[in-house]
Amino acid sequence: MALAVEGGRIRSLQRFLSETVRDEEQMRWHYHQLVADELGEPDGVLMFDASGFVKKGKDSAGVAREYGGTLGKGEHCQVGVFAGYASRQGYALVDPRLFLPGVWLGPAYATRRQTCQVPDERRWQTKPQWTAMLWSIKQEGILPFRYLVADSVDGNSPDLLAALEACVGTTALVAISSEISRVLHYCRF
Repeated sequence: MALAVEGGRIRSLQRFLSETVRDEEQMRWHYHQLVADELGEPDGVLMFDASGFVKKGKDSAGVAREYGGTLGKGEHCQVGVFAGYASRQGYALVDPRLFLPGVWLGPAYATRRQTCQVPDERRWQTKPQWTAMLWSIKQEGILPFRYLVADSVDGNSPDLLAALEACVGTTALVAISSEISRVLHYCRF
């Protein structure tokens, strides 16, 4: 972005993004309004997935040894949990959230949390935290959707199943691993 602005400076943009305090919930709400205006359709699709990014060093929040799907092995990385929206009009990322490993919330990481500006109220969540994203999107009522899709990591979550049941009138296409002992007889909620 800095290079696209005449006279833009990369360091200045990095500093602006990392040091500016902003109301992320308000920004997300406003962004969802824009996405709904441009792309919203009653049969829209909400997509949820997690992805890891190789990351080294001590100045990035959430870096820990995690399995990286793109690498096919464990590596030091950050993991993001993402919600996307798609319709015939196009697609957009609507909610990116950083997965914070449990070790990051212990006393051994207090200094790193402060350095990386991790809010004190931040609590540990499992990777299928997208259920919180789904509740939030459903509750705000801005993005119209009929379908939900997610992968098998999320399909094993009891919280996910409860969230899906709350989305009356939607069709969930969620992969569920073969290790689940019970069979789900429904996919339409």
